[in-house]
Amino acid sequence: MNSSEWIYFAIISIVYIITSAIFYTVIKRKWIKHLFDQSIRSRDIHTGIKPKIGGLIIIPLFVMLFLLGIGGGLLIWQKEFFGLLLGAIAILVYGYIDEKYDLSWKIQFIWQFGIAGIVILSGIGIQALSLPNGGLWFIDTWSFGLMVFPRDIITALWIVGLMNVVNWLDGVDGLAGGVGVIGFTTLAILSLTPFVNQPHIAFIATLLIGLYLGFLRFNWYPSKIFLGTYGSMFLGYMLAVLALISGGKIATSALVLAFPIIDAIVVISQRIWNKKSIFKADNRHFHHKLLQIGLRQRFAVGIMYIISIIFGISTLILETRGKIIIFILGVIVLIIISFLLTQSIVKKANK
Repeated sequence: MNSSEWIYFAIISIVYIITSAIFYTVIKRKWIKHLFDQSIRSRDIHTGIKPKIGGLIIIPLFVMLFLLGIGGGLLIWQKEFFGLLLGAIAILVYGYIDEKYDLSWKIQFIWQFGIAGIVILSGIGIQALSLPNGGLWFIDTWSFGLMVFPRDIITALWIVGLMNVVNWLDGVDGLAGGVGVIGFTTLAILSLTPFVNQPHIAFIATLLIGLYLGFLRFNWYPSKIFLGTYGSMFLGYMLAVLALISGGKIATSALVLAFPIIDAIVVISQRIWNKKSIFKADNRHFHHKLLQIGLRQRFAVGIMYIISIIFGISTLILETRGKIIIFILGVIVLIIISFLLTQSIVKKANK
């Protein structure tokens, strides 16, 4: 490592220690278990009541460390950062209310699109999409007042989509947080390459790596705490927004999160096929199927980490065309595996 890389490693270590210490202190408080009324749902695989405080600590701590980074000269303020931080705070507010009152999916979507609107109005958005032939497709075609179409629609769908994809992923101890760490690490490494050279993205990513590693210390099986709605949504939100701020690295972030995105596609398809609501939560996700065939939680999570790491490495060595090919192959392979797992589960249940 050179001197600059050591700085990022030091940031991760310091943030990890701070985050771990805060979680350790809070977990020992008796009142934390009764902060939200909780019940075990049919699709839950855990037993006992565990506080959903991941996002309640991660988001405020991120905002504070972000502002300290600006004050300390480690990060130069950009106008887009206002939307990023305001969106993060909006997720915190929504998540707290949701954990308290279990809001409907309709309210969640309205809130999420509102958060996406905040980000878009701050100047963050997709300017162009890279094409497999190396060209660019500029999507800022029509302007209507403050809105630009189809750019702002695609940007909003990207942000809302990733928030939900990661939120759905949060069903097994250590899974969402670990995949997030892999994603942020990939973005940090990519941002530090000479070709990209975006140290501000690397700084933000390293803050998030340290925060979620500190959380994972207490979320690894058997977990003591959960991310909660705000913790998982914030993770997806930051992966989505960092991709936009760093110059529209949509293919990169899509491939980093290829596993949960493909899993979401498969699950939605199965719900439609079975004439079920696509918004009604169930146990059709890939991680549920791995557990249903008898794998232990740690082993199942390890498999999904490996899949995410493979996709992450692919983003670092492939161009846009290669990323698209790998993503398509990933879709085909995971659909086949998911189908085989379903058949195995059905046979096991009929015995």
